[in-house]
Amino acid sequence: MTAHRLLFLYLWFAPHVLQVALAVMMLRRKLAREFPAFFLYTVFEVLQFVLLVVLSKMDAVSASQYATAWVAGGTVSIAFRFAVVHEIFRHVFRTYPSLDEFGGLLFRWATAVLMVMAVALVAYTAGDNLDRVNVAIGVVDRAVSIVQCGLLVLLLLLSRFFGCSWRNYVFGIALGLGFFASVQLGTSAIQAQIGVAAAVDLFNYISMGVYHGCVLFWIVTLWWPAQVETRVSEVPTHNLDHWNAALQRLLH
Repeated sequence: MTAHRLLFLYLWFAPHVLQVALAVMMLRRKLAREFPAFFLYTVFEVLQFVLLVVLSKMDAVSASQYATAWVAGGTVSIAFRFAVVHEIFRHVFRTYPSLDEFGGLLFRWATAVLMVMAVALVAYTAGDNLDRVNVAIGVVDRAVSIVQCGLLVLLLLLSRFFGCSWRNYVFGIALGLGFFASVQLGTSAIQAQIGVAAAVDLFNYISMGVYHGCVLFWIVTLWWPAQVETRVSEVPTHNLDHWNAALQRLLH
């Protein structure tokens, strides 16, 4: 077995083994109730990995069937990631009801737009059904990655206001997802310029390695006691209480 094959197997297996430990740790520390979407995302990634490994070892499963299972799993994974983004947003603004409600409205509209985008791409992309669905999933995946990157930037800008640090669970989850999403967007942009088939193995290794690092970061972040958040009492003109009151008047 070559060194490249060993590296690929390690980067494929190791993150999911670590995610098993992450899920167990969340259950023992009672974080699964606080972050149900992130916990379900973690469990699903492990189950999807086990299913794909089993399918890859079955002679009766053709390459197209394996690809169909991979595409279906990717679709569910995108949905879970989007749910995690919503969950993080809700945690950040939970003390501001109107901002929380406004954020929920934005996410519902974003979900509708992503669904319409996916259906339109499936309908108007040339090729067989699997190719069209794969194209649609790729575009929606990039859209969700953009939302994740935007959420990370928002949390970074507001981190001092909310007293967030890497020891805050919400900030840690968002930082891991946002960093992975930014790398995915960067590699996708580079591949679009130089060609999808060019250096595909290198980009796969980069993506898998970054995801490995993100899982390790989540474990460390959720293992340490969370830093207690202190709500700022004196804020300059950019006061979230004012935004909250204005949105409350707008919504009601």
